[in-house]
Amino acid sequence: MTLPDAACLSYEQREAASLRIKTLRDIMPWPDLEWFNSAPCPRHAPDLDPLCMACGIVLRRHQRVGATWMYLGLPGLLSDTVGSGKTAQAIAVLAMYKQAGTLSLDQRAVIVCKPAALHDPWGDQLRRLAPGLKVIIADGTPPKRRRLYAGDWEVAVVSERTFAPASGAKASRPGDVDFLAGRPVDILFYDDTDAMRSVGSRTYRAICALAGQCSRVHGMHATPLQKRLMELWAFTQPVGGRKRLGSESRCRQRYVTQTRKTILVPRRGDPAGKSRERRTIWVDNGMVRNPDLVAEFRRAIAPIVLRRTAKDLDDVAMPEIQVNPVFLDLLPRQRRRYEELREGVLRRLKAGGEEVTYTVAAAAFTRGQQICGGLAALDEGPEAPGSSVKLDWVMDALTGDLAEEQVVCFVYHQGNVEALSARLRAEKIPHVLMWSRMTDKLRRKRRLDLFREGRARVLVGTTTIEASLNLQAARHMIGVDTILNPARMTQLTGRIRRQGSRYPTVFFHHLLARGTQEDGYLPLLRREQEVADIVWDEKSDIFTALTPRQLMRMIAEGRPGSAAA
Repeated sequence: MTLPDAACLSYEQREAASLRIKTLRDIMPWPDLEWFNSAPCPRHAPDLDPLCMACGIVLRRHQRVGATWMYLGLPGLLSDTVGSGKTAQAIAVLAMYKQAGTLSLDQRAVIVCKPAALHDPWGDQLRRLAPGLKVIIADGTPPKRRRLYAGDWEVAVVSERTFAPASGAKASRPGDVDFLAGRPVDILFYDDTDAMRSVGSRTYRAICALAGQCSRVHGMHATPLQKRLMELWAFTQPVGGRKRLGSESRCRQRYVTQTRKTILVPRRGDPAGKSRERRTIWVDNGMVRNPDLVAEFRRAIAPIVLRRTAKDLDDVAMPEIQVNPVFLDLLPRQRRRYEELREGVLRRLKAGGEEVTYTVAAAAFTRGQQICGGLAALDEGPEAPGSSVKLDWVMDALTGDLAEEQVVCFVYHQGNVEALSARLRAEKIPHVLMWSRMTDKLRRKRRLDLFREGRARVLVGTTTIEASLNLQAARHMIGVDTILNPARMTQLTGRIRRQGSRYPTVFFHHLLARGTQEDGYLPLLRREQEVADIVWDEKSDIFTALTPRQLMRMIAEGRPGSAAA
């Protein structure tokens, strides 16, 4: 099968191809891709081992459809569910470009991704599935990266952290986009880059600038819509979102419901910021409920967004996810600390809670989270007895019902990570930590290998494990803490709910402290999911930004109250 050059097709032809391909269950005949590895390694021949990093893979039906959609359709956003193999589809597209003669030293590809994904999965998967391509992983110091960019390469994997220029009080640095400006880049992938949600970010502007010189642009994100519809508008800009949805103001006015709110801001002319004045702003409340406008919005984005959830993937054994909310009573020491916090918040509310700034409310809310997770997040020094009912539960599970299982533990606050690690060492449970203190990429990879190979039974991670990691060796994840964002919680559980898992069911044990602000977490997560339910017509497998007063009521009453409260 000869691969056509999609760039030769007109816009109308590519739009029609995009809509047509989305209706297909498979692409046959599938071309024999010379540059894509689908062969087993010598150790496993003649059969492929999907977990072996030396074996290639045979693309599944939905992956062949997705790769063809990216290759022949309009520039677009691949938004398949977490764990469905988006990276493999993107590498297949690179192989198709190479075979068609549109990927070379004269037409290069740049992949912008999260720092954790430079080596895993992008580096590992490119070496595994496209070993014939000339690939560079652009990490290290700016001089090292500049030398890499000056060499011969066809594909560069770049961190979103270094891609855009940055400036600070003491120094500024160029971004990698400046090093790439003189290179013949014609293909761009931006993968899971959260900075794309904000039109004011430097990374957003840098990606849009590079996209402007490329004829082939692809976005990738499993959860491109979190709380606000305008985040999806921003994420689609490099792939033609403005042409489909109009300007930012037009899209907001037509598709977003808004309410007028009064906030406190530092008074102009007060350099110390001690006095404040009221200001009226408009706040986005989510997608309009008008069925005609909802249908219009879906039609507008249909040619540039391909989104398939687990129920759409009938050719892959995605494990079912069973969510197990576990409500726990705080230990006496924790309860005393929480009641002190609650009493202080109630005094502020009675004295005029509407005057509370978001900074004050958020600090109180974070303190409540820390108390619920464990007092080690607040107190310096070794953890004292009776400081965390959640860590007690974790240890009981790891030495009891889950004693023979590999487990991922999500812990938000670093003090509690250290406390849990100390407990695991005391019980001689092999474990690894994945957190922001782990900056060495080789040590990070060794720790991941220890867990994937079963030599470490427990992986304890902060938000560094939220995306771009394959942890399907585990059947259980314990959420000691909660991210109050349903899309990010879905990303988190997607670390173990992935294709290739040997388990038909995976379990998420969601620990919540009874009689605290965490009583309101599950209802809040369900409410936040409503915008995505409307846009994608789907339901979350797990479950409007809060005002300062609502944050305070969450602490005091376990519920946010009404938006007008």
